[in-house]
Amino acid sequence: MGDLMQFLEEEILEITETTWSAMLGLDIRPSEAGVSPVEGEEILIGEAGIRGAWEGQVRLHGTRALAQSAAAKIFAMAPESIQVQDQIDAIYELTNIIAGNIKSCLPEPCHLSLPTVQHGTEWEPIVDGADKVSELAFECEGQPLLVTVWKKRIP
Repeated sequence: MGDLMQFLEEEILEITETTWSAMLGLDIRPSEAGVSPVEGEEILIGEAGIRGAWEGQVRLHGTRALAQSAAAKIFAMAPESIQVQDQIDAIYELTNIIAGNIKSCLPEPCHLSLPTVQHGTEWEPIVDGADKVSELAFECEGQPLLVTVWKKRIP
């Protein structure tokens, strides 16, 4: 399984870069330094569950500023006219696309749940009953994005 997780990291990198480029026309690159949270800064966390031959979840953690830039591109709106719901919708769409592409790399059959988006301030949340098997940090327009994959523990 270790080889699969190493493979997934390469795939997650490619999936995230391709999604950002194709959907948003924005440059995103891996961040060697990881994410640098600002104390108390609100982030949006998109998550989608995967069930079947492989069970776990994919999470995207991004700042509101990143979500605003993404929403402006997705909805072809001026950044200053973006509302909170637009930011949530953008993270929802990006989570759905990235998680769906990650799911396609996993053993079949697997099914993707509809994403949810929550507000938070924690860049390192714990997922109960799961182990983090992959974490990739990115930077886009000076804003951090964290993509994590969690595998459900089998009792």
